[in-house]
Amino acid sequence: MAVDGDTRAKKKALEKEFFSRIPKARRINPFYRSIFEFMYQVHLHAVPGTKLLNIYSSNDFAGSREEVYRERFFNECEYDGIDFWEDSFIYNGEKTGHTLPFPDKSFDLIVTTKYILEHISDPQKVMNELHRILKPGGVAFLVSPFVRRQHQAPYDFFRYTEYGIQHLCKKAGFIEVKTDPTNAAMATFANYWYFFERGLNVPWFVERFFDYIHSFIIEPLFYTLDRLDNGYGRDLTQYFLVRATKGK
Repeated sequence: MAVDGDTRAKKKALEKEFFSRIPKARRINPFYRSIFEFMYQVHLHAVPGTKLLNIYSSNDFAGSREEVYRERFFNECEYDGIDFWEDSFIYNGEKTGHTLPFPDKSFDLIVTTKYILEHISDPQKVMNELHRILKPGGVAFLVSPFVRRQHQAPYDFFRYTEYGIQHLCKKAGFIEVKTDPTNAAMATFANYWYFFERGLNVPWFVERFFDYIHSFIIEPLFYTLDRLDNGYGRDLTQYFLVRATKGK
């Protein structure tokens, strides 16, 4: 019982760190709740003696995320990180394109705390690289975009159905691929409502008013409705959370 209590307390502490330090993360948002649970699962795998590679970006919000994960979620394992920006991996300040500069079978775990898959012009090559550098039995934890607006132009290339991302993983050699949605349709609608408001040509004080309405009325309402979804909203999720396992 004491162990269970310690585990719950540790998870609660990590949850507090996540929602206080990750930019834009709100507890009521099902997307961020799903991301936290996903990264907590990586944390449970990142035990002493394991080698983990985190793919992040120092040029956007992922840079702030990387610090939190490195210091709190993945601090017990042997940690390495690689930057990704403008369709290229960057390691020790040098661009490596779509090649990961590590020997075969280097890592037990790979995690993309930078949501990179939409920004890769050759996703199959990168998926092959992820498989190559994983040890037998290793696991890749990937965040795969589905319903997302275009961003970081012109380095925005793809969106993936769960069947598409499963195809890429299995073609690379992964033997088991599990996909879970981050949210249902209503949370996605709330996200797009925000961008609709931002696109209106209105004075700044009206924009502030809309922000208030969105934060305290639209989001709570739509996120509550999102909880009532019976599974159909999976087809309109913002992301799929992918867990791909390499054969032993």
